[in-house]
Amino acid sequence: MILMVQGHLGGITFGHLLIASKTGFLAMSPVLAVTATRYARLLANRWTSSAILAICAFVADALIHESHYPGEYTEALLTAIGAFALSVVISYTPLGKRVDRLAESFLHDT
Repeated sequence: MILMVQGHLGGITFGHLLIASKTGFLAMSPVLAVTATRYARLLANRWTSSAILAICAFVADALIHESHYPGEYTEALLTAIGAFALSVVISYTPLGKRVDRLAESFLHDT
């Protein structure tokens, strides 16, 4: 949403919020779906899960709307970088550590 208004937070509208929500939902859906498969163990590593989320965010942003920056995929790339960075940062918080503990169950063969 911040990228859509090019950093001008006062310019955020309900439309921006709606587009950002659609993009976030579309980006998160494949990652959430993977958790129900045998490939869920890929998400147990903070770097891999952040990279997968970034790829999904890039595709979602590119599909949902045009770039507000020069270049067809510039905004999608910036969104992906932001999603990656935010995911890594959150992984070091108490919430991220709790998720890590839950993810450890995926690493054990059953």
